[in-house]
Amino acid sequence: MKLMADAVALKYIPVTADMVPCTLDIKLDDKTYRIAFKYNEEGAFFTVDLSVPVPNNVLLCYGEIIRYGKPLFEQFADERYPLPLIIPAAAEGDNIETIDYDNFGKAVKLWLVGRSE
Repeated sequence: MKLMADAVALKYIPVTADMVPCTLDIKLDDKTYRIAFKYNEEGAFFTVDLSVPVPNNVLLCYGEIIRYGKPLFEQFADERYPLPLIIPAAAEGDNIETIDYDNFGKAVKLWLVGRSE
């Protein structure tokens, strides 16, 4: 498990397809989250689990599919979820419709966007 001290300063979560499966502890604003990434070979898609490790490793979301341009955890709106939006997208506006093993973490990054931006 790798600890990302301040992912917001990076503007994206630095995970690539080659790292998956992996679990990262990431500080977003004032709270640390545990994010676990997995790859479903049969369906050819990535998933993410989200939990709060302290004090009791509370699971907030399990198996959310990472979809291009769709913010992660957007269906949840309470204080337990990350304040910035996490949006899988390409910085250069590449003509990408789906996330695959070749573009995840390279062209497509998990961008952190403030909710007011």
